[in-house]
Amino acid sequence: MKKTPGNPEIIVITGLSGAGKSAAIKSVEDFGGFCVDNMPAVLIEKFIRLIRTSDYSRSIIALGVDIRSRAFMDDILVVLKKLSRMGCRCRIVFLEASESVILRRFSESRHRHPLSSSGTPLKESLALEREKLAPLREESDIIIDTSRMSPHDLKNTLRSVIFKNEKSAMEINLVSFGFKYGLPQESDMVIDTRFLPNPFYEPELSEKDGTDPGVREFVFSSSVSREFLDKYRQLLDFLLPNFIREGRAYLNIGVGCTGGRHRSVVIASLLAEYLEKEKSLPVLLNHRDAKR
Repeated sequence: MKKTPGNPEIIVITGLSGAGKSAAIKSVEDFGGFCVDNMPAVLIEKFIRLIRTSDYSRSIIALGVDIRSRAFMDDILVVLKKLSRMGCRCRIVFLEASESVILRRFSESRHRHPLSSSGTPLKESLALEREKLAPLREESDIIIDTSRMSPHDLKNTLRSVIFKNEKSAMEINLVSFGFKYGLPQESDMVIDTRFLPNPFYEPELSEKDGTDPGVREFVFSSSVSREFLDKYRQLLDFLLPNFIREGRAYLNIGVGCTGGRHRSVVIASLLAEYLEKEKSLPVLLNHRDAKR
């Protein structure tokens, strides 16, 4: 079925407590899905009907549901069948792990199992949960055993099974700035361009900014500038595939010069052009201090 902006795919993320549902929800959100955790099953149909009549544009909606929801098993399968009759494509992702791993995770987190009551051993609560969730597991489209998975492994697995037909790329946020106004606090990487030729001292260029062709030409009249840009592109060529492989959704790069008007704007703009055209990555470019 072809998905339209008003008819997103519904991914139900469920499974055993301690198997990684919260991490899975966060991962899908990082990749651009809209996520709602612990939604009561009886509200799902109303929520999806509202989404379908809106101008909502995301193609994936992930709903985290688990044994804590009242009347969980009685309602969830009925609701999913109703959604299928409405023309929605629904998939169930069921997360599980071995008993020993779940016991260790609960011990490390010190969280209480949702089915445990005063004096009930954790092993009994786990066994009861497996029994209650068995019918849902049978209906699941994707079953993932997280026993030997790190959070990164789970994230990459979810990306491959949920977004395999979607364009899911790391987004680059490029910010040019002036060091005298402070570093962008969100930066993962910072480039210092203060060693490059400075147009500020050229009377015909000082009042312009780095988007001006004359300013760009002046900065790149130096072989140092050209070599620097080439070497930084090579560094990004090496780093970006590794960041993407790790499951990173965003990378914030700050490009700084003294005042944030000339050199940083030139370099940030050229990097944005390179990443968009040569690497086909989504880039958000912001010249923070260019108009100061």
